[in-house]
Amino acid sequence: MTKLKAIGLALLCAVFVSTAQIFQKIAGNNLPELTLPILAGLLLYTIGWIFFITALKDGELTVVFPIVATSYIITAIYAATIFNEQISLLRWIGIALIFAGVAMIGVGRK
Repeated sequence: MTKLKAIGLALLCAVFVSTAQIFQKIAGNNLPELTLPILAGLLLYTIGWIFFITALKDGELTVVFPIVATSYIITAIYAATIFNEQISLLRWIGIALIFAGVAMIGVGRK
């Protein structure tokens, strides 16, 4: 059974990975230079990976990994708010389906 601690760590992983992607997007705008956002993104990915590995210590992979997939939701929200990216209705439906899937996995725990 997946412990609440593992779920929290998986959510932290999702937040760190999503934030890392924002820094990578900023860095991508400045290529080919090696910039501080690249390094910040790599650091955040590493921290997220540590949270993920730690979550797997007490959690089931079939529960932890889908929770990490909430990074897609977080990244979409970041993209819309930080970069003013337009998210179509179809994409919002996809985001809602990801959220619903993660919720079903959480409810379906033993």
